[in-house]
Amino acid sequence: LRSSWTISSGINAEYGQEVILQQFNKLRQEQRMIAQKVSELKVDESEHKLVLDALNEVKDPNRKCYQLVGGVLVERTVQQVKPNLQNNSSKITSLITSLDKSLEVKAKELMDYKEKHGIKVKGEDAPEKDKKDGAAKPASSGVLVN
Repeated sequence: LRSSWTISSGINAEYGQEVILQQFNKLRQEQRMIAQKVSELKVDESEHKLVLDALNEVKDPNRKCYQLVGGVLVERTVQQVKPNLQNNSSKITSLITSLDKSLEVKAKELMDYKEKHGIKVKGEDAPEKDKKDGAAKPASSGVLVN
């Protein structure tokens, strides 16, 4: 009777570890998605800045320019396009700031979760250990052998 209890608790412990690992991977995936979105928005921000710099050099505000709106190329004037670009650029900047804050929160949440459940990721803690030991070891090739 006692051995069956041990087996069932082992199964529950294994299931619990699996759930913890799934939650950890979910948190890491969310963090990656936020970081990817920030990266995309930074590219958009730099493109907006590049176009605004080019439009600032144009002396005639009634000069024709073309803007891609929803996949359709629209003819407008510099005077019409410039305010929209400035507005979009400021919105992108504020969104990047907001996502950076949520990325920091997600990173803290991930670290807390790791500490709470004692999760260790291969290769993450090794550099700190080498620094503490002070021993010069040959660089690893990044290959894991069983």
